[in-house]
Amino acid sequence: MKQALRILVIYLAIIGLAYALLFMIPFRFNPQTLNLNNPKDIIVNEQDSSEIISLLEKDTLKNLLTDTTTIQLIPKDTIIVSEHLSCPTTFLLQLKELNHRLSQVHQNKEVVRILHFGDSQIEGDRITAYLREAFQNRYGGSGPGLNCILDPHRINRSVWLDNGDNWQLYSIYDRNRDKNRNTYGLLGQYAFLKSEEVGEFKLSKSPWAEPHAKNYQSIRLFIAPHKGSININGSIKNSEVINDSLSPSTNMTEINWSFPHVSPSLALKIKSTDDIAVLGVALDSISGVAVDNIALRGQSSPLLHRTNADLFKAMSEHLNIGMIILQYGTNMIPIETSNYSFYKKILSKQFDILSKLIPNKPILFIGIGDAAKSFDGKTESYHHLQELRDAQKELALEYGFAYFDLYEAMGGEGSIIKWTQTSPPLALTDYIHFSRAGGAKAADYIMDALWKQVDQFKYPIKGIKQTTDSLQVWSN
Repeated sequence: MKQALRILVIYLAIIGLAYALLFMIPFRFNPQTLNLNNPKDIIVNEQDSSEIISLLEKDTLKNLLTDTTTIQLIPKDTIIVSEHLSCPTTFLLQLKELNHRLSQVHQNKEVVRILHFGDSQIEGDRITAYLREAFQNRYGGSGPGLNCILDPHRINRSVWLDNGDNWQLYSIYDRNRDKNRNTYGLLGQYAFLKSEEVGEFKLSKSPWAEPHAKNYQSIRLFIAPHKGSININGSIKNSEVINDSLSPSTNMTEINWSFPHVSPSLALKIKSTDDIAVLGVALDSISGVAVDNIALRGQSSPLLHRTNADLFKAMSEHLNIGMIILQYGTNMIPIETSNYSFYKKILSKQFDILSKLIPNKPILFIGIGDAAKSFDGKTESYHHLQELRDAQKELALEYGFAYFDLYEAMGGEGSIIKWTQTSPPLALTDYIHFSRAGGAKAADYIMDALWKQVDQFKYPIKGIKQTTDSLQVWSN
């Protein structure tokens, strides 16, 4: 009995002590205030991305407070969604740094480049031309950017290229591509010239180019490692202005010229004592932003595993890359399946290579648009597009890339049919590819969404409010 009484006294003493501590020591845990909603339902103001960046830069994850929501912490993988653009905080921080770089290009007298890789949807500068114009209009700069010196089908409207008959064009997507020489660089193609032959080509301003793209003053030629000696002669209106010689080199060679007048029609002749490969020519302003169109027809990825990693990296370092835009998926549209994990593996391999060759740059992935075909005599959108779109988006966000949902921006299911019926038509009657007008509209969607984020860096937002037209924020 004494033993039982002793246990009861100890038990009551513990209960009394715990009760006293509850009132004497503040303990602010209140389970009823926890927000346990689905992460996709978390809403903050569409201007909060600049606030998030500020918090992350200070390495302090402070609480976001509003009058109507409870305390929440911002995870490192927070994603801001606005105007169909999903931005991980990794991308936003990189975008802020890019905005600062681009704002200083004239002061620093440099050209910062944006690479736009894609499939046939961007071929012929169809979308890139308008992205370029938007960037150059905002930050300055001009010229059509990096191009192959050969354009046999004359599909690039942003620069006029003429060439002689001695050149051969090799591309990484061709079945007869040159596997032994392996001199594919940033463009994924090159112009080949046999030893002792004279290679001629001429660069001129295109009358069909956008206003900024028409004007260039700097011409930079990139040549793969070569065993022979190279002579280069250049003339403007039959007056020789270039007479250069290059010695054999085991490294990529850049030779550049600047001109006092804008957009010279420059005719070049190249001759070498051994075979040479010209990797590309960049037509730019002296300072500003350049945007390059790198289109690989018929491909579902940039095929970076087929390029020469050393040449690819060397060109990217010479060209001062600031941002990368990827736009693929057109060639996956006819493939209908319930599981696109195989496609994610294809893209994942490319993302790994790209992140290694050009590290720490903001990367924007532009997803598929709507597409249609005939089903039992009726034209309808492909039924699996949302599954393909979701596979692209999931992988892009997993890598810390931004993702632009072109499918939803166009209007979702059936929108490509409406695009073909406008005047002028925004899409071709294959119900997949855009017209020039459609490329301009798609570019407007993309840039409007991107500028919404960039503008917050320029004009920091004070305070946080919650509005009805808010952004979604969730942990990936």
